[in-house]
Amino acid sequence: MTDTTDTFLTALNAERRRISTTSKRGIGMPAAGLLFWLAAAWLTRRFPAPQAVLYTFFLTGLVFPVGVALTRAAGGNLFTRSAGLTPLGLQLAALQAFFWPIIILVYRLSPEWTPWAMAILFGAHFLPYAWLHRSRAYAFLSASVAVSLSGLALVTRAPMTAAVPLVAAACYAAAIVWMWAENRGLASDDDVETLPRDRGKVAVRRS
Repeated sequence: MTDTTDTFLTALNAERRRISTTSKRGIGMPAAGLLFWLAAAWLTRRFPAPQAVLYTFFLTGLVFPVGVALTRAAGGNLFTRSAGLTPLGLQLAALQAFFWPIIILVYRLSPEWTPWAMAILFGAHFLPYAWLHRSRAYAFLSASVAVSLSGLALVTRAPMTAAVPLVAAACYAAAIVWMWAENRGLASDDDVETLPRDRGKVAVRRS
């Protein structure tokens, strides 16, 4: 039984590593989130809260296609297939759909608090990807958004409609830098793993 469990875990971790490598850990998605929050910051300064928040609702429709494009630009493929993990990835992505009843309710009750609620919920959505992609950056993203915005709300007791997008953007930016470093580490590890085989090929050619 132990051998079977160890074999399964080894195969699972190898598949997680493969997906993380080929997708570049989906780095384009938090990058698209960063652009979204920067746009939201501009909107909250340009328009009254109800109008600005309504515009951000429409902007969310651009996050996924922009994330796909940015991931591709970084050399990754967000649509990497995996018989065992693709269904899980799809469920995690679909999870955001269940946030919208909460967001809409908050908007109806208090548009000023809606960016805060959106930032907390959208940030929490990234937490499971910390396990899927073996990435501490995703965990940091979720935790930093929740802790910083909750702390500010408790201290100021105000919705901070204009400040919330900037705080969220800062958390996203820090996580992206961290994730970029993680991806470089993955590439370095792959080079080390393939080096002995490359040397073997050179030796055969010389002989």
